[in-house]
Amino acid sequence: MNRREKSVWSQMLVLACGVAIVYGCASKGATNEEANTLVLTNPLDVSREEVVTLTLSIDQQAKMAKMKPGMYQTADTWVEALDQDENGTVDQLAVRAQLAPKQTVSIDLNKDLISGTDLPKKTQAELSIGTGGTWNGRKYDDKTGFERVQQLRVPDAHTDHSYFIRYEGPGWENEQLGYRFYLDWRNAIDIFGKKVDTLVLQTVGQDGFDSYHEPSPWGMDILKAGKSLGVGSIGQYIGGAVEHFKQTDSVTCEITTDGYLGSQIDTRYYGWTTSASTTDLSSTLRIETGDRAVEHQIQLSKAVEGFCTGLVKHPKAEKMESLVGTNGWAYIATYGEQSLAGDNLGLAIIYHVKDVDYVKVSDYDHLVVFKPTTKKFSYYLLGAWEQEQNGIKTKEAFSTYLKEKIERLKEPVTVQLAF
Repeated sequence: MNRREKSVWSQMLVLACGVAIVYGCASKGATNEEANTLVLTNPLDVSREEVVTLTLSIDQQAKMAKMKPGMYQTADTWVEALDQDENGTVDQLAVRAQLAPKQTVSIDLNKDLISGTDLPKKTQAELSIGTGGTWNGRKYDDKTGFERVQQLRVPDAHTDHSYFIRYEGPGWENEQLGYRFYLDWRNAIDIFGKKVDTLVLQTVGQDGFDSYHEPSPWGMDILKAGKSLGVGSIGQYIGGAVEHFKQTDSVTCEITTDGYLGSQIDTRYYGWTTSASTTDLSSTLRIETGDRAVEHQIQLSKAVEGFCTGLVKHPKAEKMESLVGTNGWAYIATYGEQSLAGDNLGLAIIYHVKDVDYVKVSDYDHLVVFKPTTKKFSYYLLGAWEQEQNGIKTKEAFSTYLKEKIERLKEPVTVQLAF
């Protein structure tokens, strides 16, 4: 599936990273020469600085045809204009705004923005494969190096420790921490803990395939996923056990956004077969600057009984769970000395109650099992390592962070585009 085809999926989304989107209408007598204005509103009684992502309708794209892809800024707001389907027209805006309590900010896209920015790149997503080698059964031998690619159909021979994909799958990060998932039958999501606030994934695994397991100045791999889902990966809970993506017809993975303010990875699993069913699945992972939570968007080709996500079960980690009613956001989390560095690491999944059937503990995971009637939904996954710069260092601070995150999801920043 190419990026133009996938843009249909993007345009269907009116909720991105917990941001409520309200589309403005053209006023009577308005023309394309008049100002295009973004209006952002913070409904909470606390200040916030977040990335607001707005996917433009076809009509809105036409009215903004003069705007070119790139970075723009005002005194305290950054706007990234993106061309996701690569047709030369801006089709998505990512806005990082600082908003005071109950504040509304209007930005004239024609007059207020200055092209270019002094903001360093704050996110990235990447996928790197071996070059110059040959397949020898399940191993990719004698490679001369790695090259970064935008998309990949996973070779049929590829499995765990094939030494073909650098750090065994795609990676994504912001200034706080990084993630990866194994692009093979394990399909678990792992965490790269970071001691620095700069982007590092481009260097990880370049000095030895497993070098990231050892401490380095930038950080290290801090989560042992084992037979679990890691933090927020996906599977099917059948007969008391979780089945991973061991059998598929094919898998494709694409870096659809590698942006300053946000980055995104799209993965397609065709013919995912378990002992109970066969289905196709679309998975979209998105990270924003300033937010350790990763949005995971799921779309199934049909209803799947027992579709689940989860957190690795660790003997030194204490389980935490929010109490909610019948509506709204909730979380399951763990906190304790569960990092591979031997120190504190918090893990969490934040989900919407309407999508979830039940929560339970299995052999290797704390599970969130989705309703069998749910075919399209989103949830958030995240980690918090105590060695991050300004990191979360106690269970109490982690609990406070999760409560504040849920409040922001319940009362998202709204953005209106008016002409």
